[in-house]
Amino acid sequence: MGQKKGASYDLVEKIRQVREIIRKKNWCNKVHIIERSTNVGLAENIIKGVTEIINKFGKIIVLEDDIVTSQGFLKYMNEALNFYDKNEKVMHISGYMYPHEEKLPETFFFNVPLCWGWATWKRSWESFNNDANFLWQEIQEKKELSILDKFGGDYLSSQLAHNITGRLNTWFIKWHTSVLLQNGFTLYPSISLVENIGFDNSGIHNGEFSQFKIEKLADNIEVYKIELKENEIALNAVQIFYKELNKKSVKDERLSLKKMIKKGLRRLFVKIYPELNNIKTKNKKIENNSSYLGNDCKVYPDAILNKTIIGSYTYIAKNSIINNSIIGKFCSIGPNLIAGWGIHPTNGISTHPMFYSTLKQNGMTLSKTNKVKETLPIVIGNDVFIGMNVIILDGVKIGNGAVIGAGAVVSKNIPDYAIAVGNPIKIIRYRFDDITIDKLLGIKWWDLDHDNLELVEKYFFDVEKYLETNVASNQLLSNKN
Repeated sequence: MGQKKGASYDLVEKIRQVREIIRKKNWCNKVHIIERSTNVGLAENIIKGVTEIINKFGKIIVLEDDIVTSQGFLKYMNEALNFYDKNEKVMHISGYMYPHEEKLPETFFFNVPLCWGWATWKRSWESFNNDANFLWQEIQEKKELSILDKFGGDYLSSQLAHNITGRLNTWFIKWHTSVLLQNGFTLYPSISLVENIGFDNSGIHNGEFSQFKIEKLADNIEVYKIELKENEIALNAVQIFYKELNKKSVKDERLSLKKMIKKGLRRLFVKIYPELNNIKTKNKKIENNSSYLGNDCKVYPDAILNKTIIGSYTYIAKNSIINNSIIGKFCSIGPNLIAGWGIHPTNGISTHPMFYSTLKQNGMTLSKTNKVKETLPIVIGNDVFIGMNVIILDGVKIGNGAVIGAGAVVSKNIPDYAIAVGNPIKIIRYRFDDITIDKLLGIKWWDLDHDNLELVEKYFFDVEKYLETNVASNQLLSNKN
């Protein structure tokens, strides 16, 4: 890793010292050191590093800097990589196993990948999807959110949601979700082959916790053929582990991530998921526990949010009612927006939901099953301006940079940077020419860190000049790569 912009002299010196130590020691037979001139961030660094190695060798074993391995770790990893090489359903190998008292087979499947000493194959990594927005919609479509959150609470789904809001920029929750969507299996050892020594309060995330400590690592784990099925005893053991862990700090184990932070679990969970350290909670308002807000959002009074994700720097004006929607960053939402409040079938005897829905909209129902899909997700891109008194119908997608005029009824998809008005809605023009739009979409300035946003302000009315800046050019090049 390189240094961050504006890094202090002391930090730069520490980076130099670490690199000096790495160069001196002969860590294994062949050592290849890659040094980056700047800090590209945890997610990008891991994704690029794994992709580069796996494309070259077809498989990879990954260790973080605070992981200590037993003598049998590499033997187990290499044997597992070879044994399951042709089994496409097995996608991840974990070297860690939680402390437990259960009698488990030598190896078993428990389908929540861990990154404390892990391995995978190119065939599996090709399923990795870095688009949190896509992953969230797929998980919702397949109704697998509860499977993602099998620990209990919303510890994992909230990470995925906040990769959309902009409060997080991580990789592992996307890998986990990608594996889940492929119905992939993760192999575990009965006893852990690795120890995470980062819980000693010495790291930047702080906190001292003993719950994850392994008293004695396994010296040897044999890999042999087992049934391709998730081990229920292991699943129960891990769920009990997290319940006991949370009892010490939280009365209600289903508290949202934000409430967990307020209750004092922040330091623990930024250690388990270091990316959570980037979350800021001051002056944020969440209207509904099933909704997630990014940094520096504002929801004005009397707005109602349900199952909605809102990106950083977006504001929602008063009296808006929004359901089952994903709204990007830097969006300006005018008052009285109505978005995503259901579909009524017109090809039945009646349009009334008591005959086709179990939700009891009028207080009762005759239907034992949900006969139709009553809502479809709405997706609103980044930097979208929506005027007052707009209605957006279920299933609509509005592109990045689009403008929706006041009073419009958005009944169809709106392309990037289009200006659309009226009922029925129609596109009257585009904000920029095709070449400029392509460049802006390539840059994705809304994903830049806060320091680089200053250039957007500086060249606000000079789009061409902004596109010529080094930051914009580098961002475009990075996204193409």
